[in-house]
Amino acid sequence: MKRPLALLALSLLAGSVSWTGARAETAGRRDFAVVPAGPVETVFDWSRDACAKSHVPDASARAFRNADGEVRLIASHNDNRAFVGPSLDAVRPRCEVVYKGRRSARLADFDDLSWIGAVYTRDGRTVYALAHTELRGERTPGQCPAGRYSACLLNTVTGLVSHDGGRRFEKASAAPPVVATLPYAYPTDREARVGYANPSNIVERDGWYYAFIFADGYRDQRRGNCLIRTKTLDDPSSWRAWDGAGFTVTFADPFREPAVDAPSHVCQPVAPNVIGRMIGSVSKVRGTDMVVAVFGDRRRTADGRTVEGIYASASADLLTWTPPVLVMEAQLLWDKSCDRPDAYFYPSLLDPQARTPSFEDVGATGYLYLTRYNLKDCRVTWDRDLVRVPVAIRAAP
Repeated sequence: MKRPLALLALSLLAGSVSWTGARAETAGRRDFAVVPAGPVETVFDWSRDACAKSHVPDASARAFRNADGEVRLIASHNDNRAFVGPSLDAVRPRCEVVYKGRRSARLADFDDLSWIGAVYTRDGRTVYALAHTELRGERTPGQCPAGRYSACLLNTVTGLVSHDGGRRFEKASAAPPVVATLPYAYPTDREARVGYANPSNIVERDGWYYAFIFADGYRDQRRGNCLIRTKTLDDPSSWRAWDGAGFTVTFADPFREPAVDAPSHVCQPVAPNVIGRMIGSVSKVRGTDMVVAVFGDRRRTADGRTVEGIYASASADLLTWTPPVLVMEAQLLWDKSCDRPDAYFYPSLLDPQARTPSFEDVGATGYLYLTRYNLKDCRVTWDRDLVRVPVAIRAAP
């Protein structure tokens, strides 16, 4: 359902959202622009469509086509649900839960709360997923003296798999399906969350499968986006991270490997001075050897202003990125104010005409998907919508 133009205009006047364009340039490569091309469309209105209070878009939107001709989109809370339809333009929310962690208080199980953060399928029947898995130490007696959510939160990435075209996911291995976790015993010497979080979508290049995960700074681990890759999606332990020169980093499970050389089991963030915030998605631009990433950020412009919103950056190798340029000016979740009615986060770029089953490519047009938080008294509540903005992706003049 499209958001009425009159409401969009009011939102713009209120300063909630404004539009520019993003031009990405790389020497010797084709330049292209990401330009908003229409009004905000509401895909999911929580007040109208939610199956439960917690049925909210709480992760970046991911989509895939299964072997039965369904398009399934997942942008869910930890009780993971899907949107289903014959095309990306026609998906509707389904109430059945496709995956839910077991809230295990035994942290070594890596089975507390999980958000599906990436999906990939080659045949539409077997669907692999990377999950943002939170281990909540405050719920385990004696585990975390601070006793508070953020100070006791350890973020990890785990592997899931579906064998029925995405109708139901399960852990990808009988052993804890650890993809990425810190190499230290459960950390209690901090005041906020640590670990690896919010996996991007997965893209294939030259037989390798790549994804980004976001690392919070802690001990030997620097803050930023870490690039991981594998050739065997069915083995969670096969993912390796960039170390600054190659993909050599293995992630050690401290519950089972307590005596490792910790500095050799942390990743080197990619281009931290260029992209300092969590990458929402990475898309291959059809007809080029480039990819484009979208993410929320607040950056200083050439005229000295500081502008907050969704930015884009481009790369030919996933390691070297162009300076970010603004696609959409918007109030972001972490910097909400009382003079705006909503905030935005969890961007992803999807093309309904994608040629890959996992929607990893974009052409001349697509959509920027976002979570819109409808604030109440300056606060975030359960009232969150999934929206999208049509964009044009074209060669820059």
